Amino acid sequence: MKWLKSLVLLVAVIIAFTVAALTVNQTELPLTFAIWQTPFALSMFWWLLIAFVVGLLFGLLNTLWVNVQHRLSNRKLRKSLDQANAELERLRALTVQN
Repeated sequence: MKWLKSLVLLVAVIIAFTVAALTVNQTELPLTFAIWQTPFALSMFWWLLIAFVVGLLFGLLNTLWVNVQHRLSNRKLRKSLDQANAELERLRALTVQN
């Protein structure tokens, strides 16, 4: 039940922040990179939201990529460990027989 309260509070804060950002950042402006400029103008809120979402997606893709790499490495190491343990058990069995 505690997590539900935290979730409701988080959603309320996000909604309040969004409403505040919408009301404050209504100035429409084109986005400019060096000499290039977008052919359309959006409010500052939408530019910031787009930048946030793009950054969030890049971060999630990076995390996914690193996670997959670690899982593959872990799988390879487990396979190597299982082979080493099997070899160790085989050698122990040979020394017990002698």
